[in-house]
This record gives sequence, structure tokens and C-alpha cells, in this order.
Amino acid sequence: MSVARRPYLALIFVAAIAVTGCNSGGGSTSAGLASPAPPTAASPGTGTAAPVQPSEQDRMWLREIHQGNLAETQAGQLAESKGSAEEVKALGTMLVKDHTQLDEEVVRTAEQLGVELPTSTSGEQKEVMTALRDASRAEFDEEFVTAMRVAHVQAIAATKKEIQNGTSPQVKQLAQKALPALEQHLAEIEKIPGAGTPAPDSGAPETS
Repeated sequence: MSVARRPYLALIFVAAIAVTGCNSGGGSTSAGLASPAPPTAASPGTGTAAPVQPSEQDRMWLREIHQGNLAETQAGQLAESKGSAEEVKALGTMLVKDHTQLDEEVVRTAEQLGVELPTSTSGEQKEVMTALRDASRAEFDEEFVTAMRVAHVQAIAATKKEIQNGTSPQVKQLAQKALPALEQHLAEIEKIPGAGTPAPDSGAPETS
């Protein structure tokens, strides 16, 4: 079945801002994200440090990237076991490794800033995972790669928004470290056959 006939796959990990620091060498990468130090601001007249409170933009990004980490780790594990092409299996391994490492940083940062994170993936992410699990082996690679491409294009846009509009130095620092890795993930995805740009209207009838 054509990926174009499953438009909800375009929703793959809308919250999957899940990205990580990675190196381009080999089939596996390492996020290499250092724990950012909690930023503080001196309270006027007291000389004591007060924590910098995150804005709603900061909170939203942390929640979404956490859900994305959970979702892409699950998808990566599925690709490792169900993928046919070696490139797909390698991409799955990369996503599992990198997103697991990034999520440790996200959870730690959220705890430091008092931000409550979701305990599971979003409804759209659950639907996509169900679709990938139900896909035949012949369909899986194309659907997985296309979904990952959409997720990372959206992730880049969301992360750039956090870098530009966020107010917490700690959260912005994490986003700044994630962005190059997200772009590297997308570059690796686009090397795999079938990762071309989806049609603007995926539900449009096919023509010969």
C-alpha cells in the first residue's frame, strides 16, 4: 500500500522534536549532550541567586521533545526488528541511542525547572506506531523513512522557534545543542531511498 494513501502518517511524531547530538561517522551516532548547568539570576539587593523561570514556550518545547523522544525510541526499536534494508535498521539504532540519551537531559532539565512532563506519547504518535506495527515488511521501510522525514522537518522548525522565542537559558541551551543533531538526522534519513519530499496533498488521487 502506498504511503501517500495513509495521510495520517504525515502526522508522525508532530511532537517528535526528538533530536540529539550526533556524529556523521558510521551507522550509529552519539548525542554527546552535556548537562547544562541550571542558570540563575541574582536577586536585587540580596546577592542570592534566584532560578530563571521557564516561559510557556520553554515548557511546551520540553513536553513535546519528551514525547518525541519516547515515540522515536519506540519507532527505532521497531525498525531494528522489522526493517528490511540495512540503512533502515541502522537508522533505527541511531534513533534509539540518541533519543534515549537526549531524553535523560530533557527529564533532568524539566525536574530542575519544575516542569511536569507527559507520561506517554500523543494520540497521533500512538496511531502512527500502530500503523507501522501493522505494515507488512514490504511496506514498512518506505513508511518508516517517510514518517521520520516528516517528523524531523517539523522538529527543526519547532526547535528553531524555541531558540528564537524561548526565555530560559537552560532550555534554549538544550535546544541549541539539539538542532545540529536534528539536522544531521534528517540528512541521514534523506540518504535512504524513498525519503523524498511528500506531496503537499497526500490524499490527492494518483494520476498516471
